[in-house]
Amino acid sequence: MNNLDSEVLTSPHRIALAERCAASRADYVNEWEQLFNSDKIAATLDFVFHCSEFVTTSCLRNPALLLSLVQSGELFETSDIDKLNAQLAQIGPIARDETELLAALRQFRRRHMVRIAWRDLTGWADTRETLADLSNLADACILFAHDSAYKDLTSKHGIPYGATTDVAQSLVILGMGKLGGRELNYSSDIDLVFVYPEDGETRKQTGNERIIENAEFFLRLGQRVINLLANKTADGFVYRVDMRLRPFGESGRMAISFDSFEDYLQQHGRDWERYAYVKARPITNVAHHRVLYENVIRPFVYRRYLDFGVFESLREMKELIAREVARRDLADNVKLGPGGIREIEFIVQAFQLIRGGSDRRLQTREISVALPLLAGQKLLPSNAVNELWSAYLFLRRLENRLQEYNDEQTHRLPQDDAGKERLAVSLGAGDWSLLAMQIDAQRAIVSRHFANIVFGPTDAENARPVRTEFDLEVSNEDLVARLNDIGIRAADECAQQLATLRTGGYYRRLDETGRRRLLQLLPRVLSLLAQQETPAITLERLLRILEKIAGRTVYLALLHESSIALERLIELCARSQFLADQIAAFPLLLDELIDARLFESVPTRAQFAEELAVKMESTRHDDVDLQIEALRHFQRAAMFRIAVADFCGQLPLMKISDRLTDLAELIVKEALAMAWQQITERHGIPRCGANSDSLRDATVIVVAYGKFGGIELGYGSDLDLVFLHDSSGDVQQTTGPQSIDNTLFFARVGQRLVHLLTTHTRAGRLYEVDIRLRPSGKGGLLVQSLDAFKEYQRQEAWTWEHQALLRTRAVAGDSKLCAKFELVRIEILRYAVRRSTLQEEVRKMRERMRNELSKAKAGQFDLK
Repeated sequence: MNNLDSEVLTSPHRIALAERCAASRADYVNEWEQLFNSDKIAATLDFVFHCSEFVTTSCLRNPALLLSLVQSGELFETSDIDKLNAQLAQIGPIARDETELLAALRQFRRRHMVRIAWRDLTGWADTRETLADLSNLADACILFAHDSAYKDLTSKHGIPYGATTDVAQSLVILGMGKLGGRELNYSSDIDLVFVYPEDGETRKQTGNERIIENAEFFLRLGQRVINLLANKTADGFVYRVDMRLRPFGESGRMAISFDSFEDYLQQHGRDWERYAYVKARPITNVAHHRVLYENVIRPFVYRRYLDFGVFESLREMKELIAREVARRDLADNVKLGPGGIREIEFIVQAFQLIRGGSDRRLQTREISVALPLLAGQKLLPSNAVNELWSAYLFLRRLENRLQEYNDEQTHRLPQDDAGKERLAVSLGAGDWSLLAMQIDAQRAIVSRHFANIVFGPTDAENARPVRTEFDLEVSNEDLVARLNDIGIRAADECAQQLATLRTGGYYRRLDETGRRRLLQLLPRVLSLLAQQETPAITLERLLRILEKIAGRTVYLALLHESSIALERLIELCARSQFLADQIAAFPLLLDELIDARLFESVPTRAQFAEELAVKMESTRHDDVDLQIEALRHFQRAAMFRIAVADFCGQLPLMKISDRLTDLAELIVKEALAMAWQQITERHGIPRCGANSDSLRDATVIVVAYGKFGGIELGYGSDLDLVFLHDSSGDVQQTTGPQSIDNTLFFARVGQRLVHLLTTHTRAGRLYEVDIRLRPSGKGGLLVQSLDAFKEYQRQEAWTWEHQALLRTRAVAGDSKLCAKFELVRIEILRYAVRRSTLQEEVRKMRERMRNELSKAKAGQFDLK
């Protein structure tokens, strides 16, 4: 060959490879001449052959394989799943027996593995594309094996049907691990779980089939799929198949029904399985999987509350792996060793489990999607996310280069000089010493982040206290003595509170996990109390919060895992009874204590808007009640942050009102959008005009009165609202199949909006809403046209209604209609106010308010 003088080849290797290449060229003259007509092949062949013995052997033995990839153009592009499925579809009809089928499937796999390795080694595909390409190839092979096996089995036993639903049944093959995450490495086994919807039995199609139960049918189908993929023949195997993640592991049935699968997860599911099922992805029969995911897998994996308890299980899992690494001497393992790929996966999956229940964006199987979402004040700093992502790409690229050499499932760095030199060349590092430095640097970064996130800071300045438990089961005298040793003022009072805690119902109701978490938390609590001027008051407020948390020990886990959150909680309890009461009433606010911005910066409208958008986006697919609850959670958290800024003196009084008003505006806008969507889904868009040939969309706005309109809201203010629309003309009708008059449409939008704002959820209600300021008060239409509003204000409005108009603003709805309202408001105030009697009417109104509304008793003054 004409391109074997590359300096990357050592002399012995160059000589041996040259001899092999010469022999192949002598046997396949025509194929090699055509291959070297391709400039891209000529320029990259030496490098690829040096870096991959698998590719070298495949191409030298069968250069037609490489030639077909070049001539078809496949070598120069990635293959999507449809292309792969189409190629495999041509195999079935031409395979005369199982032997030919096995051979064809393995040759197909080899062809594409050569293509993928070549593209990866040459840099024609980046790491993410390579991982996706490998996953697509596995998907296509699994689907082909399933379909072939299913066709064979149904010809012998008929089609399986459900016993109760009378629906044809299909096997759902779940891809787990990196396959499930569509991030399969080059020479990976594949982790699979087999489930089917319902028990029953097969039905004959031609009359010759032998009926068997569904359980037996899907057992045979699963075995057949594994045989097609994993049986080793002269052409090798397609994939090693690992079924150990199925329920009950190696002792469990190979395929089980959805009901049995649900029972297993509910009764026997362990923490490590929650991590595993984060990545579970259906490869076959996706439609059947949707029900299983929503009803079984998602509730098992993602809890609705913040589940900081996952860190405990993660530490246990990591310790087990560390012992295994030490036992098997796997320090050089880039997957399982310190700072390896598994630690990055653990970090990402831990945060997915903690917050995925409340943020659906995190319910993704792909690290490439999940990791960037962790960049935030409550999760990971942006620099940590960037470093982990860079390390992940580096380590996955390194992993592939290790495996591409000989198509072996290895994660260990080479020990021989030739292997080290070859790996360094494949990664463009030049020499091993440089590559070793890069590997050490990336693994050190991963180890540092993993330790800080999972075990807490380890440097001397920030190190956590030793995890010891505080013994409450001692005498009061011993409690006092211990508190004195810690340095707590008012030790007698604090000891009495702890004694009351010990004998109270809260402590007795705690389960074993909750009690352990509490006793582990107390030493750190008491250490922080020693720094307070009023420890007894602070402890009293804190214990009240703990009692309100009751059995939800995940909040104890949050405080146990986050030193920052605990420190801030103690500080807030010391500062304010109000803030402590807020947390006691709504423990989810403990999550806000993790946010670095709580004390370091003041909240802004822009921050609230961004957070609300994220919050609502994560609940788009949930029901309306959950959307309202999400709004309520957002409001509680935002109001809490405003209150913290208020009590800490970060914001002046007027800015507090500004932020509370901003918050109300954002919520009203979101609620209006929800109401509009819900009503238009049923009735369509309101249209109006002089005739059916000149119609336009009609719109609505929300007008704020009183303190809301005047940007002066307080913490407990209600919202004075008026709703206006701009529908007019002879034609005023909605466009949907259940078409209604626009007047009725807007009335329903208004009613729905009020309901969304005032309905009670588990998190309380959003706001009290007062709609009595609309024209004609209780007797008027809930939603009126702007023209009718203008006419009422000009002809019928009382002086107090004009006075109220001074502090009105359009706060939600169509921007053009908002602008029109402002012009109408100014016009009314300029020309409709009865100035000749204004002074007298205001005086009378003021006296009436004092007489009828004042709540002051003798000698008191009503501030409002």
